[in-house]
Amino acid sequence: MGTVDAKRRLAAAFAAAAGLCAAMSFTPASAQSLRELRARDAEEQALDREVAYTESICGISLRATIDWRSAADWPSSASLTNSCDGALGALEAICRDADGKSRARRINRFVCAGDGAGASLRGGSLRYGASPGGNGFSETKALLDSRL
Repeated sequence: MGTVDAKRRLAAAFAAAAGLCAAMSFTPASAQSLRELRARDAEEQALDREVAYTESICGISLRATIDWRSAADWPSSASLTNSCDGALGALEAICRDADGKSRARRINRFVCAGDGAGASLRGGSLRYGASPGGNGFSETKALLDSRL
């Protein structure tokens, strides 16, 4: 009987520890993490919608990502995707030119970053390092006009 009681006490101790761990996992810090995950998911979905529109205008296929490491200090009150949208708009403007769609085919990837670095083009990758409140249309358009 002693081993059965010891096993029950051990099981009860494990259950209590598991309950304590579960309770601690729902602290405000975890709620913030859940909030951040939801915000990131919303930003990624918004970027997917913006990129789908750009693809429809340009007749191209783009892989799009958000460089979350570069956006570590991005203010939660500002949309990173909205700040990158002007760069996609610049690509759309290129596509509306007579020979623009053929030039746009050189781009197959778009990276939305939050480091304020502006527009850059390497190979087929267009990267826009946004700043809060900016949109990057003019800068990106000038870059694409000169490099495509």
